[in-house]
Amino acid sequence: MLTVNVGKALSLIVRQVNLSKNCKMINNQQKEFSTGMNIGFVVNHPTQFEVPFYQYVQKYVSTHQFDVFYLENNQQQDHYDKELGRSIRWGINLYEGYSYYQLEGENKIAAFEQFLRQKKYDLMIINGYKDQYSGFVEMCKKHNVPVALRMDTVLFNQSYIRIILRKLLLKKIYRQYDHFMVTGQVSREYLHEMGIADEKINIFSYCTDNAMFGKKSNDADTLQQLKDSIGCRGEKIILTVAKFMKRESPWDVLKAFTKLNRTDLMLVIVGDGEEREALKSYTKRFPELKIHFAGYVPYTILPQYYHISTLFIHAAKDEPWGVSVQEAIAGGCRVICSDKVGAAKDMITENVNGATYQFGNDVLLSQAIERVLAIDPKVVDAANEKVLNWWNYGSMWNEMLLAARKVQLQ
Repeated sequence: MLTVNVGKALSLIVRQVNLSKNCKMINNQQKEFSTGMNIGFVVNHPTQFEVPFYQYVQKYVSTHQFDVFYLENNQQQDHYDKELGRSIRWGINLYEGYSYYQLEGENKIAAFEQFLRQKKYDLMIINGYKDQYSGFVEMCKKHNVPVALRMDTVLFNQSYIRIILRKLLLKKIYRQYDHFMVTGQVSREYLHEMGIADEKINIFSYCTDNAMFGKKSNDADTLQQLKDSIGCRGEKIILTVAKFMKRESPWDVLKAFTKLNRTDLMLVIVGDGEEREALKSYTKRFPELKIHFAGYVPYTILPQYYHISTLFIHAAKDEPWGVSVQEAIAGGCRVICSDKVGAAKDMITENVNGATYQFGNDVLLSQAIERVLAIDPKVVDAANEKVLNWWNYGSMWNEMLLAARKVQLQ
């Protein structure tokens, strides 16, 4: 007897349809470029949210070539998260379906040079300028390869003195680069403050797999089973996904939720970390409220949590970007962020698909929750769709092509 996992099958179908739509868009965009381009990306290791982008480019881009160069060799695919204090396996193969090279040996710069001798690159993007990335820009310059610096630096976590020092000390370093690739608007504003002209900036964000997180990628039975397992009995779910440590521990969310004192709502907290017991202990003071600690949730299961939730809150103290914001939007959620989350500026329209609040002010957050829950769902859906129409793999790839073309014309 053949058994079919309907939820998984539906997920694959929806994902393929969405990728096909993006494929048509990217093919139209590539017509602007008469010749194929070779673009490289130097990065320490693969991540769960970037590998699907590499695979997308490999599958749907035929005119151009995109190569990834890894500095860290971790074919076992276990990633040790220092903040969580544990090894994580993402549930997807991070080393298949795209073109990548492992820079082996002690002298990674020398290994990298061998590739530069074999292929002429129109643009090499480097994921940093210090520590393990030192020396790569100089090697690219030696071989006349244009270089872009990818960065997510922002102003909101910098003191005035630190900004002044950056202007003085980093000017020479930034001058080495032909172009800059930023994650979003707040990083663009940082570069403007550093004196970088806007025409030298394009977007290369930590883009989410919208198809994987799309709100139609799980069937109703699967989602109902999840609701039953966490004890949801019809309450609207407020979700937060965080590491329980100083930088993003969900204290604002927990305190704001208890201030609401609403039994028609349920708070679901996904994550783990050193402050777990303190958070749980605080929760015991409110036995009448529904608060569920889900623990660490595998990445491939995470979309289900967005799909059962009405509202997602990212209450980080210092988050230059925040991939979970786009994940939640793709999952159909309204989103509230602290004013220390970079993605909010690009993806949230105040009182349309979410809101921002001042970090540390749980009173303002509780007010924002009431306000955002009252937004018409059709308004939220329309705004979220508009966000995803630009923040997708096709747009990110086109930004890379535009950057490569710009450096050619300099």
